[in-house]
Amino acid sequence: MMTERFKELIVSGSEFEMGRQIGEECKEQIKDLVQITLQRFNLSSKKIISLNQAIDLVNKIIDSSGEFLEIEFNELKGISESADVQFEELMILNCRNMLGSIPDGCTSVLVSSERSSEESSIAGQNWDNDPLMRDYSIVLTRIPKDKSKNITWTQPGLSAYMGINSEGTAICMNALNGPVDTKGIPWYFIVRKIFDTTGIKEIKDILKNITPAISANAAIVTNEGPVNFELTPSKIRYIEPTEGLIVHTNHCVHNDLVINNIDFKDKIYGQSFDRKIRSEDVLSNINNLSLENIKSVLSDHVGFPTSICRHENSDKLTGWQKSVISLIMLPESGQLHISAGNPCEKEYEVYFLN
Repeated sequence: MMTERFKELIVSGSEFEMGRQIGEECKEQIKDLVQITLQRFNLSSKKIISLNQAIDLVNKIIDSSGEFLEIEFNELKGISESADVQFEELMILNCRNMLGSIPDGCTSVLVSSERSSEESSIAGQNWDNDPLMRDYSIVLTRIPKDKSKNITWTQPGLSAYMGINSEGTAICMNALNGPVDTKGIPWYFIVRKIFDTTGIKEIKDILKNITPAISANAAIVTNEGPVNFELTPSKIRYIEPTEGLIVHTNHCVHNDLVINNIDFKDKIYGQSFDRKIRSEDVLSNINNLSLENIKSVLSDHVGFPTSICRHENSDKLTGWQKSVISLIMLPESGQLHISAGNPCEKEYEVYFLN
């Protein structure tokens, strides 16, 4: 199989200083990315969003969330200055999942350290989305002042994406069917605040004091074990592991939220139920789960082409999407294993949080 590494970037300092460094190193990527964000959104949207509509939305978010997100906004201001892009354009990138209802998906797997055969717990996922985003993605390490450092696979200009921090926390992200509240806190900024925590208690403290703007899922491993958070604007619920294992896809699982699987059925991404059942069937029969076991299940083709390892297909809205990357994290070891493409076709490359 072929190998491919993403560009790696390490930044440090205050949020503004880190933003300036990201903007300087990724200037052309960021300029292109902010230009195509709306275009790529409209490819999968049933309702076309204009630039004026997007700017109007993000200006309202800036007004309502600016005080709470002051620290996170400082990084975007640094990027804006050094990459010569408008702050509002970066906000459209960070609020792209609030522009309307578009389908995207992922399959996530969490394994406790007790259930793992590695010297770490395990968190892994496939990111089923726009294949063009692979060309705009990097592996970014942030070393902020007086906070946990983190390493993420991301597009430069985003406040946060999937990755691990130096406290042993790994975060996977899944689209989730449910309501939207444009007065709430945008999803990527919530993830950024989670990266700045040291464990489950701090994560819960953050989540209980916010209203998420969208429905989304955070599949998390900390040094205290795996936990899964299903977030909606009206309710946030968490799910504990069963025998050290959690699998989550793109529909609601908690009893308080399963009504969303009826009320927002049209927002459930391709074969979500089948992917969850298949992953659990494969993994639940293995006592000590290894890195290779997780690679194998994330490469699974049962239900092809909309399988766990997703390939292009004939669906009118999402058939052009695929598993853009596969990501497996060993947080206690500070390792990200990433395939730059479908894991059945590309080898995993290893990146380290040093």
